Amino acid sequence: MASDSSSPDGRFQIAISAWEARMSHWIETPTLTDSTTGERLLTFTDSHWSLDQATWTDDSHVVLVMRKYPGNHKPVDVTAHVDCLARTASVGTRQVNSLHELERAMDSAIEFY
Repeated sequence: MASDSSSPDGRFQIAISAWEARMSHWIETPTLTDSTTGERLLTFTDSHWSLDQATWTDDSHVVLVMRKYPGNHKPVDVTAHVDCLARTASVGTRQVNSLHELERAMDSAIEFY
């Protein structure tokens, strides 16, 4: 299970909102916040995105490994590299100029079968 985390300097926070999709199958949707301003940098409109891993590479960069429930897609997970200060990200080779566009880019990175 993923858990709440913060950047090494504590400025950026990831909070998890969890819900049980099936017996013992939890979906853990993250929200990314700037604790100095209270601004929500990243929220997901579709609660089916679940955070598997968040790795802070420095004070303002985090790598999010996520999957989408129910999992009937390729690839199994999507990795997003987020720059919290610039409010940008990348998914694979695709640059995302605003974190508000990240969920759409992640949806585009998967193919349902």
